[in-house]
Amino acid sequence: MKVYLVKDYDAMSWRAYEIIADVINSNPHPVISMTTGASPTGLFRHLTNAVNEKKIDISEAVFLNVDEYVGGQNDVYTVHTFMFKHFYDQLKYPPKYFDMFNAGNHNKQYEILRYKHIMNTYPRDLQLLGLGVNGHIGACEPGTPFNASAFCAQHKESTIESTMNLYGITREQAPTEMFTLGFKEIMDAKIPLLIASGKSKAQAVKRVLEDPINEDCPASCLRNHPSFTFVIDHDAASLLSKETLACITR
Repeated sequence: MKVYLVKDYDAMSWRAYEIIADVINSNPHPVISMTTGASPTGLFRHLTNAVNEKKIDISEAVFLNVDEYVGGQNDVYTVHTFMFKHFYDQLKYPPKYFDMFNAGNHNKQYEILRYKHIMNTYPRDLQLLGLGVNGHIGACEPGTPFNASAFCAQHKESTIESTMNLYGITREQAPTEMFTLGFKEIMDAKIPLLIASGKSKAQAVKRVLEDPINEDCPASCLRNHPSFTFVIDHDAASLLSKETLACITR
């Protein structure tokens, strides 16, 4: 496990970008699975700029995603909308291939099986993850079994409220279900990269690093992965003990 402590959100975004860029540069056919939301927006900016300025080459890269809301594919909150707005539509040089769960597929079981096949076809070198305030990763909410494979999750209220706040939508407009990789697929990635910024994530960060590994804090499962990498800023680390802070790379 590697934990990096950085100054603030911008520094977190840059450090996460550097880790992803290193994976892309060191693999002839890199496979990167992304996440969306407020946490990785700055990272996407750095990644887009690097591609467009030819600092990194993604012509042989495959990009995937950890999850997707169930709803209209072009709705404001979907992963599909985010990825095109913040990444694919901004690129001068596209990746070799990209895929994600289809938000609008009404045959949910088929969509899960289809995407699991994609996971098997393109083994991931890195899986980017954001940390929910309740410790969730992807849409694996507290209580999700650690042996879970890809599934369609029901959102907890805290996650619904986060979506409402992030996208400025009402409770009625907010999605309540989400396709997601399970812990099986998340842990199959060579490097799970978790990022967290801000005091709102401090309690979750403390639980991930200091509490026993348990299903009440889904992200704690990542500590079982030998290459788990965690980038946090000072605010997110504000509740950590001195003993934990002493072991963190700055």
